[in-house]
Amino acid sequence: MMSCSGSSDLSQYKGSLASENHRNMAKLSFVALVVASLLPALCEGQPVVLISPLCSGGHLDRGTINNGILNPVNYRRIQLAKNTQRNGLNGRPPFLPPATNMTELVWSCDLEKAAVNALGNGCQDPSRPKPPDSKGTANVFGAYPDYFLDDEVDAIFSQLLGEKLSRIDKYDLPVHELGTVLSLPKYNDNPKLLDYSNLVRATNTEIGCAMNRCPGPNRSITLYCLMNGKSLQRGENIYRGTSTNTEGCGEVICPAGYKCNVFTYVCVKTTTVDPSPTRTTSTSTTTRAPATVPPSPNAEFPYSSSKGACSMHAYANKMTDVLRNEYIMQHNRFRSLLANGNVMQKDGRFLPMASNMRNMMYDCELEEEAIKYASQCPWLPSDPSTRPLTGEVFETFTATGVQSFENAARQSIIEWWKVVSDVDFFGESVIYRDEYEGQPISSFTQMAWAESSRVGCSIVKCSNRYVTVCRYSPKGNIRNDYIYKRGQPCTVLPDGAHTCTAGALSGLWF
Repeated sequence: MMSCSGSSDLSQYKGSLASENHRNMAKLSFVALVVASLLPALCEGQPVVLISPLCSGGHLDRGTINNGILNPVNYRRIQLAKNTQRNGLNGRPPFLPPATNMTELVWSCDLEKAAVNALGNGCQDPSRPKPPDSKGTANVFGAYPDYFLDDEVDAIFSQLLGEKLSRIDKYDLPVHELGTVLSLPKYNDNPKLLDYSNLVRATNTEIGCAMNRCPGPNRSITLYCLMNGKSLQRGENIYRGTSTNTEGCGEVICPAGYKCNVFTYVCVKTTTVDPSPTRTTSTSTTTRAPATVPPSPNAEFPYSSSKGACSMHAYANKMTDVLRNEYIMQHNRFRSLLANGNVMQKDGRFLPMASNMRNMMYDCELEEEAIKYASQCPWLPSDPSTRPLTGEVFETFTATGVQSFENAARQSIIEWWKVVSDVDFFGESVIYRDEYEGQPISSFTQMAWAESSRVGCSIVKCSNRYVTVCRYSPKGNIRNDYIYKRGQPCTVLPDGAHTCTAGALSGLWF
């Protein structure tokens, strides 16, 4: 706990921080220094002011703005542009239509200062919150008990805004369809979706936020964000969409001063924002990635003194044998668990055993493909049309608290697999259904695809986040096909396989 007496007692802060084994001593010293510098302000109920704010008169640094605010919102906007956002649990249509005018949200120093001034120095009572008067401007407001004492500020923003953004996964929006050309998602006056709808509204292109954290026995947080548009009213359009987008940027109409990003289909400011290091000068409207794309200048690769197992390949020095072994070992460990019937769904039932599960081998050519894509520091999986014979799993996540490439790789593999424990999709059926496409469960199904026998992976650090990609051959996630064949392990011989060792730690065909 923090002392608000005349002296700044950091001993308990240091103890709690030191107990977290993922924080090294250098970070501990830095955090202690920051906390010490903030104690006077915290004890007076002042807003948290981070070192080197991005904006003059603002309170937030660039990393917090990007990781905690812009990235979570823009990820949801990209989902709308790519037609991968579900429309609640029971919406019609089940996926919100692909946006044809979606814009990238950027930071506004003026809006941040307006939010700072509106909050002042205090916090709202979470039991009786009273939002500032926004005069009809689109905004997000919240007052919460402060349960985040040990979290980074960007993580708090990400969690609080993420909760509001995730409501669309539960509640649906009406879509007004005009023939096969125009589909218009509309705000339906559901207060649970107002924040989400304002945050992803295509005409809201700027945002600024402030957060106050107040100490004492009733620790609390007050968050306030302002956008550069009016708050949605019942029946107003959230964005312009179409029934299906087969032409990528060819179907996107951007506002003046914006250009469509060929990988996300989101409109970005051409004067101030570089949408992606993969952007080219081509005017083609195809969604296929260019054959050769330079790595992002922000891409940092794991260090290797040699090319190791993939020494014959040009990109081999951008991976290490330790990482290659980690990826292949974890894949086969999880596949063995599944083959032996030891993988549980959310309802507590175990998935059926697999009779034809293959042991995976590491593939250097697939690794090279994965490295080429991951090195672009993308935000989304690659377009399947660029790899028609190859499967893929993809993840990007914050680097905060992840000390090494090895830890990041292990975390990503676990995240890809564990989604099966959050759903009850399968029962006794192990067929890949249409509704799995683009959903988190698709990472599990590709990892578990029995006929996929080769994998190659890449992991890249892109400034303050990791990007990890694995490519698979033969590809999995084929609609209405079996993920694997049910039955006792080692009882159905796959094409080209020769031997299989039954047992709790195997059950995989070689």
